[in-house]
Amino acid sequence: MPSMPVISMTADSQRGVALLTILLLVVSITVVAGAMLASQKIAIRRSGLLFDQNQLLQDIDAGQQLAVTMIRADAKLNDTDSQQDIWAQPIPPYTLGIHSIAIELRDEASRFNINNLYHNGAVDAAAVAVFQRLLTQLNLEPDIAIAVLDYQDADSEVYLDGGDESVVYAQQSNNSASNDLPNQALINIDQLQNVKGVDAEVLAALRPYITVVPHYLPININTASPALLAALVEGATSQQMQTVVELREQQVFESIDELWQLPMLSALDEKQRKAITPSIAVDSQAFTALITATDSADSGQARQRYATIVISKTTTDATANSSGSNSNGSNNNNNTSANNTNTKNADNKKPKDVKVVSQRLWAFRPVF
Repeated sequence: MPSMPVISMTADSQRGVALLTILLLVVSITVVAGAMLASQKIAIRRSGLLFDQNQLLQDIDAGQQLAVTMIRADAKLNDTDSQQDIWAQPIPPYTLGIHSIAIELRDEASRFNINNLYHNGAVDAAAVAVFQRLLTQLNLEPDIAIAVLDYQDADSEVYLDGGDESVVYAQQSNNSASNDLPNQALINIDQLQNVKGVDAEVLAALRPYITVVPHYLPININTASPALLAALVEGATSQQMQTVVELREQQVFESIDELWQLPMLSALDEKQRKAITPSIAVDSQAFTALITATDSADSGQARQRYATIVISKTTTDATANSSGSNSNGSNNNNNTSANNTNTKNADNKKPKDVKVVSQRLWAFRPVF
């Protein structure tokens, strides 16, 4: 009789343990299932974001192709580049379902290319003089031009004045960690903040007038600002060059010779004209496209990616075709008139090679 309560308590205890075990199993399964569900949601979300990012990158590539196609189309219409051309007009956004692509095109030849200072392994003294005059026009120190040149030229001496660059430029504006200069072409404008004498304020004043293109870039007189046009000629002012801007709005300059006919430039002698001519052109050899890809899948939380594309446009050499045609005498005799027509067309319209030089992706809209 005394053992019966013990047996009853043991059975109740076992039932309680079993119930507790079952409850723990249910809780564990619920936690595991919840974790798996959360992990699955994260994986689905991650896959969706990756898909959206890939789609945005494809949109950027599409925008790049559209920008190149537009410049190619314009190049077939004329041999000049001006604000009247199709590339200079506002481009409406291109919509693809919930995605849209916006393109802005800028003529880089309307600005001074910093890399003109040093190219083909040599200093371009004419470009240095133009940059110094531009700095003066903007009320900045002309010596900045020498500092920028020394920052990218191949030697280790200060231009003209001599001296060791590593000593003279030991205290850079915003880069005191290293005394060594890179001695190579600039990749972007922001690198100028590492140059002696260029701080954020100076860079902000320079930014609208300069660019960084990897190849030599003549200034387009049909799109350059009055300040940059004045920098081409010793003693000229922005006010004087405003007349050039007003004239080109009425009639685009189709040749450099038309520039010398203007009253403010007709007094230049042959030597002065010869010095300026290599620095200028009536067309543009480089453009930058700002492409904005937008995904409006989530209402009120549109995702955007940005890219800047540098596009070059250079004249191709079409003379190789003539040598091939001359090797067949019978064809030349039978198609004299056709060849003459082709030659005339080739003389009137120079073929252009348009291609992408570089692409840079941005998480936020860059200064443009």
